[in-house]
Amino acid sequence: MAAELDVSRFYARLGRLHAHFLKHRDGIWQGAGCLSLHRGQMNDDEPYLKSVVLHQYLFGWELPDTILLLTETGDCFVLAAKKKCEFLEAAVGKTPTGSSIIGLTLLTRNKSDGNAENYETLMEAVTAKNGSNGDKKKVGVLMKEWPSEKRESIGGPLVSGWEKSLTGADGLDVSDATPGLSLFMSIKEDSELDLMKKSSVLSNKILKHGFIKRIEEVIDSELNVTHTQLSGEIDGIIEDPSKINLKVPKEHVQSCYFPIVQSGGEYDIKISAQSTEKSLKYDIVTVSLGSRYQNYCSNVARTFLVDPPKEVSETYEVLLSMQEECLRAMVPGRPLKSVYATAVNFLKSSEKSFLVRHLPKNLGFSIGLDFRDPNLVLSAKNSIHFRPGMVFTLSVGFAGVPLSDSAKSAANSKSAVKDIKEYGLLISDMVVISENSKSGEVMTKHGKSLTDISYTINDDDDSSDDDDNGKGGAATNGDEEYARKVAKAPDNVVNGKRRSSRLESTNEAIQNAHEGTAERERRQIALMTRKNEERLRELARSARNKGDDGESDKAEELRAYDRTKDYPDSVLPNQVKVDMVNQCVILPICGNPVPFHISTIKNVVLPDPDSATYLRINFYTAGMAVGKDAPANMAKLVQKYAPYASFIREMTFRSLDSHNLTQAFRQISELRKRARQKELRELEEANLVKQAKLVRTKTERVPRLSDLTMRPVFAGRKTQGNLEAHSNGLRFISMRGEIVDIMYPNIKHAIFQPCENEIMVLVHFHLRHPIMLGKKKQQDIQFFTEVIDASQTVDAGRRSMYDPDEMDDEQRERQLRRKLNEAFKEFCRKVENVAKKNGFSLEFDIPYRDLGFNGNPHKEMVFIQPTLNCLVNLTETPFFVVNLSDVDHVHFERVTFMSKAFDIVLINKDFSKQPWRVDMIPNDDKESIQVCPSHFMSAVLNELIS
Repeated sequence: MAAELDVSRFYARLGRLHAHFLKHRDGIWQGAGCLSLHRGQMNDDEPYLKSVVLHQYLFGWELPDTILLLTETGDCFVLAAKKKCEFLEAAVGKTPTGSSIIGLTLLTRNKSDGNAENYETLMEAVTAKNGSNGDKKKVGVLMKEWPSEKRESIGGPLVSGWEKSLTGADGLDVSDATPGLSLFMSIKEDSELDLMKKSSVLSNKILKHGFIKRIEEVIDSELNVTHTQLSGEIDGIIEDPSKINLKVPKEHVQSCYFPIVQSGGEYDIKISAQSTEKSLKYDIVTVSLGSRYQNYCSNVARTFLVDPPKEVSETYEVLLSMQEECLRAMVPGRPLKSVYATAVNFLKSSEKSFLVRHLPKNLGFSIGLDFRDPNLVLSAKNSIHFRPGMVFTLSVGFAGVPLSDSAKSAANSKSAVKDIKEYGLLISDMVVISENSKSGEVMTKHGKSLTDISYTINDDDDSSDDDDNGKGGAATNGDEEYARKVAKAPDNVVNGKRRSSRLESTNEAIQNAHEGTAERERRQIALMTRKNEERLRELARSARNKGDDGESDKAEELRAYDRTKDYPDSVLPNQVKVDMVNQCVILPICGNPVPFHISTIKNVVLPDPDSATYLRINFYTAGMAVGKDAPANMAKLVQKYAPYASFIREMTFRSLDSHNLTQAFRQISELRKRARQKELRELEEANLVKQAKLVRTKTERVPRLSDLTMRPVFAGRKTQGNLEAHSNGLRFISMRGEIVDIMYPNIKHAIFQPCENEIMVLVHFHLRHPIMLGKKKQQDIQFFTEVIDASQTVDAGRRSMYDPDEMDDEQRERQLRRKLNEAFKEFCRKVENVAKKNGFSLEFDIPYRDLGFNGNPHKEMVFIQPTLNCLVNLTETPFFVVNLSDVDHVHFERVTFMSKAFDIVLINKDFSKQPWRVDMIPNDDKESIQVCPSHFMSAVLNELIS
């Protein structure tokens, strides 16, 4: 397909360039009167020359051996070969109305006279109106590409001849136009921003589906791969995205630079670094890669931590926080140097101020058609201001950070981190400057939190490598185990006889078990001492505050009518009347109507009628139990007046006409039911905290999970719908239009439980304050999707284990599990990012299945798993969620060798609340449960020790 010039785009961009030149001529354009923007000979080794990116910007193609002259008045001259002039011929005479460009003149290269005539035409345009103060007239050129005696071949004969004409003319001088072009091209149009976003998405997907997938395969299979081999594989994916199933035309994609992969203690976080021939180490791995989509560049870099020590993880968290602070500094109007100053000030105010000296010289650069613009770097001295539409690579990191000996000793014995002396960390993202944004907008969305980039491949060593070692031995403290290894236990020679390795390992396991038990007892004694001190302080505080809650115990007096004139008009002297509006029953006593509030009535009885109809009304009285269904205020009134008041216990009314008493019975029963429901509703809503109104996200794509089922349900019906994450909370919309809003500040614990051995994958929210769901108050809300049906039809026929249909079903089920787990995990990651972006703290916990145990917290055996902050069972209802920070004491019951199971009681720090119980826990899990930070005690009988 022949190349064609986009005429409208050419004139629009050339006009913008001319307008910018006129506006800032005395500033960043250094007083030039015209611009001579030349392009020398073809050179594939320098794809980011300013002339190359300018041609791609104006023409969409590179035109070597071309001179473009733009005058102050708006005349544009192009001197080039015949074919290039034919390419530009489409724009001649088509200047748009209102454009500052007067016209386009094409000059065809003439070898016969050495372009003397063409140079003369250009010189006339230069000297026509250039300069007005008697000073030398300035011509703006690309100084870095300007030919000289040392660089005669850089421009070729055409550009070199023009250079001699300019420098040989009297009254002319040249100035550097590169800074002006850099500032002009740094502000992107909407179409350019769209291409930049697509390029960023491409780099992001190559990182996610190319590098990360490959390095996980290398680590899992323990392959020996060099840094350059891994970089070459990633470069091949960039050049051909179809390798990771990306449908992008190969001709639209290029690699910005050869990807950089580093590990093993040698880290260079400069963009000019190169991958070495050394093998990849499973310690701290940094990767940088960049892709070009339709000539627009993008860059992304991440650091991956394998078995990281706590010191490295903390430094990485500081780096993440520093990047957030830098993003807040990237707003229109602030200078570029403020980013570096923000990073330095943040580190100085943190606990790791020594990291300032490990910062690079700059924290990024402007990016676009030019990969790295040297005039727009985020250094400590650049005074150019951010403008809307600019795009930068924000590259933050630390180089040469020493790894302390204590961090190495705390790391796993098999970890490769122990072999490095210093390390480096690097995070790079694409950031666009928006008009009214409070911070720079990140376009490379791949996760960079510690949970996203950390890998654990070596578990802590609890036993030796012998086959029989570790059987029956309890897990010991890590420090004690390390001390024993350092001390090097004596060899297995006793009295001149060699002891067997099996006996030695058994004795060592028993010794380790005794040491672990003794250490646990010492820790429990210290915990008990601390708990007793805290309890004494709490008792002292409660004694001082005793009596402050007396106002809440006061009874409210009942008042149905202020005066007899307020009685209903239909009241008769000898008739039972029910006033549904004022919640009152008017009873005739000696011919006088006397009102009784509905809350005073305990029950009403209508016996089977005989010759007459009877209606018996029982009241709440002193001297007998009021019952659990009695209104709370009525119970207080009975207690208040019991010492000195007389109570009516019951009243019976007789009537020959059953109509009135039957109607009264029905109305009283209905009124009592309404009053009871109202009281229960008020009791439910008494402690409710008013939630903020959900702010819906309208400016960007909303993270969404579809076809979810919610528990608990609305009004006994299965509730299915979609879950969306907005600016300040989550919204669930059911298929029937029911809406449930969960605000981020109200989420105490967010838990994601993938589907492993369960039939569902779920996200669960344990709230700080309950919310109303239908007519009930709920503190736990869950959304799940079933992977397989809870019940399956089993036919009478036998099926072979090699049945192809059954194997296909199992394969589909595994694929569905994997797909749903990934979808839920990705949704949780997006929700965390949305919450963090809007200033909320939300992090999803994942239960530790390996630490789980069976137990009965309610009425059936379930599998209970710990998370980072809770003890949960989320698969069965009612949910079991215990916040471990609320547990004051753990009590073990029925701990005997004769029983196969024991019970535990988790006592709340708030003694006014009921403790949690878990019954029928197998004895095999006792040791693992007792290794906990809470204080615990054991008992043989079911007795609670407080």
